[in-house]
Amino acid sequence: MMYSQQEYDMVRRQTMQIEAEKRALLRWALMVVSGAFALSLLLLGWMYQQYSTADGKVEAAETRATKAESDLKKVSQELAEKKAILDKQAVTAAQQNTTINSLIPKAVSGLAGDGELAALAHAIYDSRPNHVIELPRIPPDKILRRYRFRVGNEVRSYVLIAGLVDGKWLLYSNLVGKGAPQAAGAQ
Repeated sequence: MMYSQQEYDMVRRQTMQIEAEKRALLRWALMVVSGAFALSLLLLGWMYQQYSTADGKVEAAETRATKAESDLKKVSQELAEKKAILDKQAVTAAQQNTTINSLIPKAVSGLAGDGELAALAHAIYDSRPNHVIELPRIPPDKILRRYRFRVGNEVRSYVLIAGLVDGKWLLYSNLVGKGAPQAAGAQ
């Protein structure tokens, strides 16, 4: 069987058309793959940047957490120290209030001894603002003088002074001296 030139040309044109369609399809596939590759490179670059930034953020967060923990320990320790001081001051204030409340009736009636009056003067000076308390009536003149009170290794001298202010009798305790106790027999 023999084919005519026309049939050869037709087969050749069909073959060329098929090859052209294949090349167009390959070109289109190459463009899609190239675009996908470029997008994947951009995506990988962005992910690496996020990863490196996240790593830095994690390190910064760990540093801040470590610093916060050390600050918490320091502040907790300071808080415990301050609470201990406040508790000690509250106990001291309660003792001084008890001393004041128990000695005021004795002092006003003139029955308090020198040691009790010295303790009263110290309690008034240490626990009251302006170092003053209100009295129920006029105090006897014999309690209005100088008293010495030992605080640890220190001797403090107080003077009790009474005054009438706005119709109320007040008892002031003034610190007039403090220092080391003198040794017995020293001149």
